[in-house]
Amino acid sequence: MPHFAGDPEGRRLTRRRATHLAEAGALARALEVLLKRAAFDVSGCTNLAQGIAHQEAIEIQRAAGRIESRKRFKSKSGQPLLEGRTVSSLCLDECGKSGKEPESQPQYFALAAVAMHEEDVEQYVKAADAIKQEFFKRVDITFHEPMMRERDGPYLFEGNTQRQAEFDQAIERLVNDTPFTAFGVGVRKKAFEDEFVTSGIDPYLPTDAYAVAIQMLLERYVDFLATSPTRRMGRVTFESQGPREDAEHQLQYALVLLDGTQWVPQSAFWNWLESGCRFMPKCGSHPTELADMFSRDIWEWCRDGCQTQPKRWQSFGSKIYCREDGLYGKFGLKVFPDSDIRDRIVQHRLACGASSN
Repeated sequence: MPHFAGDPEGRRLTRRRATHLAEAGALARALEVLLKRAAFDVSGCTNLAQGIAHQEAIEIQRAAGRIESRKRFKSKSGQPLLEGRTVSSLCLDECGKSGKEPESQPQYFALAAVAMHEEDVEQYVKAADAIKQEFFKRVDITFHEPMMRERDGPYLFEGNTQRQAEFDQAIERLVNDTPFTAFGVGVRKKAFEDEFVTSGIDPYLPTDAYAVAIQMLLERYVDFLATSPTRRMGRVTFESQGPREDAEHQLQYALVLLDGTQWVPQSAFWNWLESGCRFMPKCGSHPTELADMFSRDIWEWCRDGCQTQPKRWQSFGSKIYCREDGLYGKFGLKVFPDSDIRDRIVQHRLACGASSN
C-alpha cells in the first residue's frame, strides 16, 4: 500500500527522507569547501549540493506543510528607525562556560534572554526592589543563581527555613507576574564537539559554543519581532563580564547582523535589531536577573538529559516564545545538538503550547 504525505505515516517517511537529505547536503557542502581549498573544480559538487537542497525543501514541505518565506522578516522601509517603532528590550545572561573544558567538568553551556516591552521594564524594577527591601532591607543586591537555589550567602537567611520558603514564593510571584517572553539555547558541548566541530560536517556552523548560542537565540527573537502584532525594534543588553568579554560578545552580535545565519538572512537582523548592543553589570535590579534564573534552569535541564524540571521550570515554561508548531525557529528554546534526545525536546515543546499538526 503506498504512503501519502497527507497521512501520519507518510509524514514520518518524508521527515526521515528530509533528515537524510540534510545530512547528505552537509557532506556535499563540506566536500565543496575542501575541494575549493585544493583549487579543484567544484562545479559538479555545487550542482549536487543545490540538487540535494532542492529535494530536501520538497520533502520538508510534504512533511510539515508550507515553509514560510524569508520575506516575513522584511520591514516596511529600508531604514527601520524611520518607522518610529517602540522598543523591545532583550536582556541576556549565561550559565556555564562556553569554551572547551576538561572532561571532568560539566559539558554544558546555556544562554537565556527575556524580552520585555520598554514600558514593562520599570514595573519589573519596582517589583524586584520591593522584594529586596522586604527580605534584605536594601535594594543594591542582585538576584543571582545558583546562589539562590543553593541557599548560599544572604539567601541562607541564617538557616531560617520559613524565611527561605517565603523568599522562594516571592521570586515565583515575580517571575509569574512580570510580563516577558523567554528565549534560550542550551549547548551540549561534548556532543557539539564530537558531532560538528571535530567532524567538520557543517563548515558554515561556528565552532564556538557561544557563537552558536547567540545565533540560535537571535534567530528566534527576530521571528518573534517580525510576527508580533505591534512592530517593535529589538534592543539587546548583555550582562557585562569585563571589558574583554564584553568586546567578544559585541563582536559575536555584530557578526550576526553583518553575516546573518544559515537560516535567517542578515537583512532580517538589520530590520529588527538595533545595530549596537548594550551591557549591564550585575548590580541592583534589572531584567537580566530573570535571564540569569532562566539560564540556570536551562543549564540544569541539559545536564540532566532534558528529563527533569529545574526549580522554576514551569514558571518560565509558560513564558517561552511559541508560534504555531514551534518548528524551524518558531519556539524560543533550542537545545543543540539534540538528535539523540529529540523525543524529549518535542514533548517539552508541545507541553509549552506548540501545535502538534
